[in-house]
Amino acid sequence: MLDQTQQRRLQKLRIEAGAEVLQALEDPNVVEVMLNPDGRLWVEACGEGMVEIGRMTPLNAEALIGTVADSLGVVATRETPIVEGKFPLDGSRFEGLLPPVVSGPAFTIRKRPQTIFTLSEYVRQGVMDRQQQERIACAISAYENLLIVGGTGSGKTTLTNAVIDGIAAVHPEDRLVILEDTAEIQCRSENAVILRATVDVSMERLLRATLRLRPDRIVVGEVRGAEALALLKA
Repeated sequence: MLDQTQQRRLQKLRIEAGAEVLQALEDPNVVEVMLNPDGRLWVEACGEGMVEIGRMTPLNAEALIGTVADSLGVVATRETPIVEGKFPLDGSRFEGLLPPVVSGPAFTIRKRPQTIFTLSEYVRQGVMDRQQQERIACAISAYENLLIVGGTGSGKTTLTNAVIDGIAAVHPEDRLVILEDTAEIQCRSENAVILRATVDVSMERLLRATLRLRPDRIVVGEVRGAEALALLKA
């Protein structure tokens, strides 16, 4: 149940986002919404590439980033111009930037996956072949380490969700501890703990805590820094 302050903040954010952004967030085919420093709004939809959908003024964009920062318990200023975390309207991943690191306010909203794309569906659609699926299945059964890498927007999280779905299907009894900085990973395992990094609690700190949670498997959504070494040790 949201209190009045949270409700007012969400209403303010809807106004600041505008019709184009809200419509894109509701479109199941859209995976990413982007504002460039020049004020142009773009979306990326499945199988359609990037399309410009409108414009947003710098004042409006700065207000939106400030509202997101407020919901995350941080401030967005010239001294702290980067805002990262969960977009309050739908839980998507948000990255906001202010001058001086950019010439004008900019942000990217990476929408949460709506459904789990299974390994079998990868094969049916020709994204991977049967041999590749079997190799991943063998790695799951043998408790091997799996590293999923790729460029931005290449589908790393979608494949991670498929692997986790494979784990739940083969070893439903396994206890999973999942670490991420924004809610993107989907897990249907009954015995799972999801930890999320914050401004004050780093991914590396969560990794150390994970070892005391008695995991059978550790899943890390994204590794971008020194936590990579702690991950390998874990």
